[in-house]
Amino acid sequence: MRTPETPTPLWTYGLSIPHDPRAVSVVRATIRSILAAAKLNCIVDTVELLVSEVVTNAYRHSSLETYVSMERTPDDFRVTVWDHAPGATPKPQTPADGDERGRGLGIVEACSDAWGVRDYPYGKAVWFSVAPKG
Repeated sequence: MRTPETPTPLWTYGLSIPHDPRAVSVVRATIRSILAAAKLNCIVDTVELLVSEVVTNAYRHSSLETYVSMERTPDDFRVTVWDHAPGATPKPQTPADGDERGRGLGIVEACSDAWGVRDYPYGKAVWFSVAPKG
């Protein structure tokens, strides 16, 4: 859904992924390939890290397929991950010392230029954007 402040994409790719533990690596490889083809190598590592976190969350909290969209706008590269997980809108957490879980959205918040969550009747969409530097 486009809002007035969302720039019109120059191009968009979408990927429907099954509830499968291999999905994270498939999405990372796909995004790496798309960004390399678009000559956006300057943001590949950041986007790959962030999409790993968001798709992993979708896999952990939903038992159904997930949809990932990737958009190049005039200003940034935006990734949105739709899942069917019920419940409250996710927020960054401060995990307990030694806890390996709970850092994903904190990483997204720290490394993206913008991010957010949109609730839908049958799930949610977590998005982030990264602007190419230079």
